[in-house]
Amino acid sequence: MRVFFFILISALISCSSPDKEKITVPKLHASFYVEAMDQINEKLNADPDNKQLVDQKLFYCEQLDWPATCISALDTHKEIHGMTNQLVKQYINYYKKHEQYDLLYGVLNRWMDEYELKDEFHQLYIKALVRSGKTTRAMVELRNYLINHNANEDFAFASGEYLQLKDTALAAYNLGKLYNSSPEHDLIWDYGKILMKLGYQEIGISVLEKFAMNHLDDFQVQLSYALALNETDNIPRARKVIKPFANQDTVAYLLADWYLEDAMWDSAGYVLTSVIEKDSTKRKPIWKAGRLYEDRGWYSTSMKYYEFLLELNSQDTLAVQRIGLIQRKIAYLQRLKFEESKIPVLELKSKKIEN
Repeated sequence: MRVFFFILISALISCSSPDKEKITVPKLHASFYVEAMDQINEKLNADPDNKQLVDQKLFYCEQLDWPATCISALDTHKEIHGMTNQLVKQYINYYKKHEQYDLLYGVLNRWMDEYELKDEFHQLYIKALVRSGKTTRAMVELRNYLINHNANEDFAFASGEYLQLKDTALAAYNLGKLYNSSPEHDLIWDYGKILMKLGYQEIGISVLEKFAMNHLDDFQVQLSYALALNETDNIPRARKVIKPFANQDTVAYLLADWYLEDAMWDSAGYVLTSVIEKDSTKRKPIWKAGRLYEDRGWYSTSMKYYEFLLELNSQDTLAVQRIGLIQRKIAYLQRLKFEESKIPVLELKSKKIEN
């Protein structure tokens, strides 16, 4: 009995030994697949038809999102095994990644029906047609696609492709459907611009305004909207739209120019002065202020800005030229005033009428 008990204890101790072997899984660091790919390529250089190496490389290609060297593995795998459903999809992913649309069209056109891939890759097939210049076929496929696809993302896709084909009418038609249900979609901006180009400026501006109101903090949207307003001669609204961004120099210059179009000299001068106060070493706002006051006829004020430019750079030849021009204008006005003062005043005597 004692012998049995001793054997049992020994067995339990051996089972709980800390030296028990464990299965370890290697941690894959960021460059693991890159290094593995390099090793596979070296081995394939010595043995290019090695089936196992080719299959291993294709696995690494998928993990690395299809580097350019993967085309050799695809072609070799095709030579060994022939074309398969999986291999077709791998070719598609490769050509899509590298935007090789002619080759992408060739693969899809050859194998799409055989492997029933149209539903899965219909959009990609249309993109390949459009970008490889097969316009007529692309138009047919777009019409067929829209028969059974009527969601917002479908209208957005079709609109983008029609824009690529430069068919603004059909693009506007599909964008109109998108606008009715999703006026905040990014493509709606293109819709407004297209309407304006087609002559529907009032409707186009309305679409752009609604889009801009939903993107008040987006500088690029607000600037583009202001420029569109300016195109329609609605300068006061354009100024109002970009005024919140006047702390940016480019916007300040544009705002000053738009004030000058309505002869709002003081407002334009205030904007330029604000830019100069932020950084008095910038030449552009000082030059624009000098021209502003020169055009206004305030030559003495204008002269101060040009002289300041010479303080910043004594070799500023344009400033020297403007100073010389203003000095001649002042001299001419002074001479004109002097000549006017020399004109004798006629004394008119009253004439009496005697009976």
